[in-house]
Amino acid sequence: MLAIIVLAAFAVRYSYVRIAVVDSPLRGDAWQYFCYAWNLLKHGTFSMARPMAANVVPDSFRDPGYPAFLAVLMAIRGTGQEVYDTLLLAKCVIASASVGLCISLARRWLGFGAACAVGILCAFWPHLISFSGYVLSETLLGFLIVLAVWILDTALRRDSRATAVVAGLTFAAAALTNAVLLPMAPILAVIMVWRDVPRRSLWVALLLASALASGTWIARNLTLPNGASAEGRASINFVQGSWPEYHTASFSAIQLGDPAAKIVMAEIARETHAIQADARGGWALMSARMSSDPLRYARWYAGKPALLWGWDVAVGQGDIYVFPTFHSLFEDNAAFHAWAGICFLLNPLIALLALVGVVHTLLWKEAPFALRWTAAIVAMATAVYCLLQAEPRYAVPYRGLEFLLATWGAMTLWRCWIARRYSAST
Repeated sequence: MLAIIVLAAFAVRYSYVRIAVVDSPLRGDAWQYFCYAWNLLKHGTFSMARPMAANVVPDSFRDPGYPAFLAVLMAIRGTGQEVYDTLLLAKCVIASASVGLCISLARRWLGFGAACAVGILCAFWPHLISFSGYVLSETLLGFLIVLAVWILDTALRRDSRATAVVAGLTFAAAALTNAVLLPMAPILAVIMVWRDVPRRSLWVALLLASALASGTWIARNLTLPNGASAEGRASINFVQGSWPEYHTASFSAIQLGDPAAKIVMAEIARETHAIQADARGGWALMSARMSSDPLRYARWYAGKPALLWGWDVAVGQGDIYVFPTFHSLFEDNAAFHAWAGICFLLNPLIALLALVGVVHTLLWKEAPFALRWTAAIVAMATAVYCLLQAEPRYAVPYRGLEFLLATWGAMTLWRCWIARRYSAST
């Protein structure tokens, strides 16, 4: 049954990417990833410079994991249509592998029935299918996160330091694909070195593997001249994330040439340039704006977790699409269209159950260690994205973890209800 779910996950993704047509797939972030991959392959340099540029200057604006993955495929298949087809196939494979890993974790922690439920959600969740059709990093990141948790759980079951090293390296690979994860494994490993004395050597092995691999990239970035950097991208996201209009109106309106939206985007650009030139001066500009209506901005930040785990991609085409997509299964097929509607209704319930799962897992000391790491990763990622930019696209790589935690939360509530019924009857 579980193998059938994984095969179905691959079949539906492969059908989706073969039928769906993405308008100009190399646009925005995708174009930047392609440029990085091109320069890695042609010049051995991690740079956002356009192909055939006269001057290829190294930078750190994007993280290296996904461009390196693209560069490997380009080395094998070239830089034309063939590599695009190969990329889509590879993403279908790793997305299906993510489904299998989530099923395996659910089977270990929750049993066969829960594994089926998690598997079905992971296999057929619309965002996880549609993102397989984009030249974006979310599918690879989701695979690496789930793989790291699965290897960690295996290391703990076997009490194996060698497997812990592999887990640490996999967490580092995820962090090098998206820097939001950069501090997570080292911080959690340090806590476990302190708390879990019997397995201290295992946690030290994981800590060293995750920190040294990521630290090498950080050391490289410190040697670069001033230019496009990860810190600059973080400041952009920080400013954009402080403007409710950017997520709710201006991004879409600017595509239609709305004059009011252009004014908002100009103000965002002004604050971004200010904070990059002088952090204190830029923060003063932002503070002045937010202090003019503190309740509005307090409500905005309080509601950002719901936005992050919401449905509609705000900075993009909308619904489950980042770029304009035609002939989607979820538009042309009645059954898939109905399923997307069901998932839309289930989405807030799943988020609430996942919240229950996070709280219970972190508070209950008997919960599996790897599950507690899962809860901590989801909580920390939510906090970071809510501080920066709470875009539903960024939650896609964590959906598998969300489904695991939601299932745990549902089973926790079920046990509580059964216990209350039993105590009431006695």
